[in-house]
Amino acid sequence: MLDKKINETIDVLIKKIKDNNLGSIKLSNKTNTIEISTNNVIHSTSQNTQNILPPNSQNTKKEINDSLISIDSPMVGIIYLTPKPSSPPFAKKGQKIKKGDTICLIEAMKTFNEIKSDRDCTIKSVMVKNGEAVEFGQPLFEIL
Repeated sequence: MLDKKINETIDVLIKKIKDNNLGSIKLSNKTNTIEISTNNVIHSTSQNTQNILPPNSQNTKKEINDSLISIDSPMVGIIYLTPKPSSPPFAKKGQKIKKGDTICLIEAMKTFNEIKSDRDCTIKSVMVKNGEAVEFGQPLFEIL
């Protein structure tokens, strides 16, 4: 649970986004970074990255061209589609995924973060390559 000071800071940042019609805002100090966008809210510390979103919206889904639904990156980092270099991928084209299944890892600040599916779906295509740098909000998987 977040402390009162962080919650107040988040509220102020959200108000600034709304009042100034911004897409995102970021505030950092020595140990914490708070980044808020119109799509996601991320809170990270120097040792750990954690989402402060309801579990069902951890991976943002966007509609692109009214037909593309994707699972997007919740953070900046390096994506790994396999648990080990010699292992099969977590998710591949045509695979049925259940809610809560790990679909990839994103390494951020030397921490591996499991990215889990927030719903049952089928992978239509993988939109990134293993070991590639990904941006916040970048589509990772096209899903059905």
